[in-house]
Amino acid sequence: MTVGYKAVGWNRQKRIYDGVVVAGLLVYLGVFVGTGLALRPQTTAETLLIRALGTAALFLLHVILAIGPLCRLDPRFLPLLYNRRHLGVTMFVVALAHGGFSIVQFHALGDVNPLVSVLASNTRWTSVAQFPFQQLGLAALAILFLMAATSHDFWLTNLTAPTWKRLHMAVYPAYALIVLHVAFGVLQQETDPLLAALLLAGVLILSGLHVAAALRERARDRGLTPGGDGWVEVGTADEIPEDRAIVRSIGGERVAIFRHRGR
Repeated sequence: MTVGYKAVGWNRQKRIYDGVVVAGLLVYLGVFVGTGLALRPQTTAETLLIRALGTAALFLLHVILAIGPLCRLDPRFLPLLYNRRHLGVTMFVVALAHGGFSIVQFHALGDVNPLVSVLASNTRWTSVAQFPFQQLGLAALAILFLMAATSHDFWLTNLTAPTWKRLHMAVYPAYALIVLHVAFGVLQQETDPLLAALLLAGVLILSGLHVAAALRERARDRGLTPGGDGWVEVGTADEIPEDRAIVRSIGGERVAIFRHRGR
């Protein structure tokens, strides 16, 4: 599979982006744990770190899912799309750390394999108050792992773009599992309505952005139909600037028609 493949390395812009993301993440974790210890000194640092990692991963996932519709609504957001995969891998690493610390703290001290303990310790699937939310988080983490493991251009090239795209659309089922994980887990134990309000606001904002983007592009996706000779009239050549393209929907697929070197 590697024959003829040419790796794409990090450029200066991506290194700066990654550095800013990591620095911001470390600052967030430090502020979260420090503030938690000041406000609730009875809470252990390990518990606060688990919560800090979980909230950071959830926030990053909301940002990642908002980038696509924002770019469709306003092209000024397109630079965010350039580094979205880097942000996705970062989010997975944070979520993996959250899950790892949680398993160690709550499931690693018995005589049962920690992963088996996660899956078997609570099976009250019909109870709202005691719903087994940890299994939902583990399922979401498995999906995010597959996406992070195939995020490199190598897999985009060898899986082909349609297959790669279908695989990475699994981020939406993962998001649903994570929302349920938070709703049944953290919100069952916390009495502060702010947490519920923030979670609901995130879901509503993401839903609104996707609906707005879909409505804006609805007319664009109606599509053109070929004539009797099999050709489709998409416009005139003068409409296409040099080194740019126009996009038309033909037979349910978007097609970009470019002008390059006068052709």
